[in-house]
Formats: sequence, C-alpha cells, structure tokens
Amino acid sequence: MASRGKSNLWRYWGYGVLAVLLLSLAGTGFGPGIYAVLVGLLILFVLFQAPVYCGAINRKRGGGVEFCRNNSSGLVLGCHLRQHKWQKFGRDWWSLGWREKTKGIWTGASAKLATISGLVGTVTGIIGVFK
Repeated sequence: MASRGKSNLWRYWGYGVLAVLLLSLAGTGFGPGIYAVLVGLLILFVLFQAPVYCGAINRKRGGGVEFCRNNSSGLVLGCHLRQHKWQKFGRDWWSLGWREKTKGIWTGASAKLATISGLVGTVTGIIGVFK
C-alpha cells in the first residue's frame, strides 16, 4: 500500500531549526541575517504548524474554563471545528484575563514544547544577532 502525504517526521521540522540555532551559538559562521531568517521560520512553525492540542475554549462552567483536546496545527490555529479555527486569537482572546490566555498554550506536552521552543529560539536568535 502506498504511503499518503508526507512522513510523520516532517511535521517536526521546526525543532531542527531550533537545534541549528542552538548549535550555531558555539561558532561564528552565521551572520545576523541568517539568525533573523531562522528565528522567523521557527516562529512561523510554532504559531502555525507545530502539532499541538487545539486549546480553544469549549465551555465556561461556573468560574472555570474547559479547553478543547483535539489535535491542531500551531499555537494560533484551532482544530477541525469551524468555531475553533480562529477562536484562540479571536474575540475570546481579548475578553479573557492573562491566566486564561496562557492556560491555552500550556494544554499539553506538545504545546509546552512548542511554546518553550519558540521562546528559546527567539532568545537564541537575539543573542546570535548581537554576538
């Protein structure tokens, strides 16, 4: 049977970019432009392509908030449900407090890995530019 689509390993290409950023701090081979491109690619990966849980708000019960556990791509986009596509960045984003906003990006191990990778990659890129 023929395989469909890309390999599962290709879904994690952004973590390779993070590894290149971290390893490049040891040498002096990259200029500021390369760091800017690598950080831009990493941020695009984290926001729009990293495999994470949806994290959109399902229901508000009492004072608590429940988050969607469907698979999605990136920290900004939602899952396959129409209401969740841009909900994480839409109206509910602006009406919630910071505690509820940041809970959505920490909904699972993959979301935590994507968030930390984006932060570490950005800091590494900034260090590389000024190195």
